[in-house]
Amino acid sequence: MATIERIELFRLEPPPAEHEGTPPTRQSWHRTFRQATPFDRFDEPVNRREPGGMIWVKATASDGTFGLGSTDTGNTSAILIEQTLGPAVIGQEVGAIDACNDRMWHSCLSFGMEGLAARAVAGVDLALWDLWGKSVGQPVYRLAGGPQRRSIPCYLTGNDVDWGKELGFRKFKLARPHSVYDGQAGIEGTVELIARTRETIGVDADLMLDCWMAYDVDYAVRMCEALRPFRMAWMEEMLPYWNYEGYRTLRQRVPWQTMATGEHWSTKHPGIRAVKEGLVDLIQADLKWIGGFTEAMKLAHAADACGVPMCLHTGGNELYGQHWTFAAPNVHLIEYIQFSDPGVPLEECFAGSPSEAGRRAYRATPGTPVPKDGVMGLPPGPGFGIDLPETWLVPWGETT
Repeated sequence: MATIERIELFRLEPPPAEHEGTPPTRQSWHRTFRQATPFDRFDEPVNRREPGGMIWVKATASDGTFGLGSTDTGNTSAILIEQTLGPAVIGQEVGAIDACNDRMWHSCLSFGMEGLAARAVAGVDLALWDLWGKSVGQPVYRLAGGPQRRSIPCYLTGNDVDWGKELGFRKFKLARPHSVYDGQAGIEGTVELIARTRETIGVDADLMLDCWMAYDVDYAVRMCEALRPFRMAWMEEMLPYWNYEGYRTLRQRVPWQTMATGEHWSTKHPGIRAVKEGLVDLIQADLKWIGGFTEAMKLAHAADACGVPMCLHTGGNELYGQHWTFAAPNVHLIEYIQFSDPGVPLEECFAGSPSEAGRRAYRATPGTPVPKDGVMGLPPGPGFGIDLPETWLVPWGETT
């Protein structure tokens, strides 16, 4: 059996766009809509800044086969991967996923496994799954126990719901326009947005609201009560991810409201606690923030044993999330987040697209399948089916 010989780091530098692409009908909601955040508490704007951007991890085996993973927070991830995580897996057998995963987590014990460390682990873990799949000529979803299904319903995240309807989506999630700091006016403004959206999508379409930690307990209760007539399928991440007691209180005060959270959890342990304590109805882990494919799958099996479903954060935008979704036992829905401009076909939207308009995409790489009429089919292989020209991968520390 081949062994892991090298772990290398790269950034993605595709060539310039070849043409303007399909003319959009307007700018995307993501460029025009102000999203409320917990940072609204400050007088001066505070933006979320992640150090270093996307980083690509290449795991090469002794027989020359290689796999690709990626994660964000590139500058900090690079240090952790080069000095700690890479050495922990080099020399291990290709396909010894659990052993490599265990070695990486244990190598982080002295400085903590959460947060930035989890994101670094994710990059290596994804590369090792891709390497294994390519080595045996199988898609990752099959190696992980799938496919559990052949297709899956997909919901659209984004406030361009008219464009979403045109694309064939029947399930929609909106970004919140207001936070707790907007008071009663914020509740009324949110009701107006939800009412307009419900009128656009119809009474039978699923409708959700992504609150992105912008509420406190009392405001969340008031918001849920105000939106109850609109039959929200779920309210997402109403409180900061660490506020377990707050979620317990929400359970008591709005027991009828389906609650989702989990995208900002790192490692499986917060999710396992939330499941055991009955705090959440739907877990929305992010593969790159929880610690990778392996860690998210361990949480999926623990949650499934307790009857709690999962739906990955932005799972439909990347091949990693698509494979995980088709392998996990307790997933019945996949998310696709739309950052591209309305009017530009989704097939045109990915990193390195020859179309300038198509480069306003979220996480997708060339060859990533897109939903058709609100449904996602099985992703390609072998491995994750990633098809990136090697010339696009520039060594992380190299300047141009």
